[in-house]
Amino acid sequence: MSQTLRLHDYRVSVARDGVEGLALVDSLRPDCIIFDVDLPRLSGTIMYSRLRRDAKSRQLPAIVCSDVGPRPVDFGTGIPVLPKSCAPETLIETVRGATA
Repeated sequence: MSQTLRLHDYRVSVARDGVEGLALVDSLRPDCIIFDVDLPRLSGTIMYSRLRRDAKSRQLPAIVCSDVGPRPVDFGTGIPVLPKSCAPETLIETVRGATA
């Protein structure tokens, strides 16, 4: 996934867990985040909830990319949900749509 995004001229930073993900969002102020709901130390669901409570990251576009269940989570916010095995074109289209 990172390689696909880099090939399309996106800058990519990778967090190993939800705690690191929150820290990266705070320090880097990305244009979009892509996360799994199944993260160590702090689940993606809790991480996303914390991002939405913070005024600085509330409007940050987000995409779930996970293989947890047939449809990992319904955040009720229209957040796109993709399987990790999605086609590269689908990933790029979804990122473009989220950041438009």
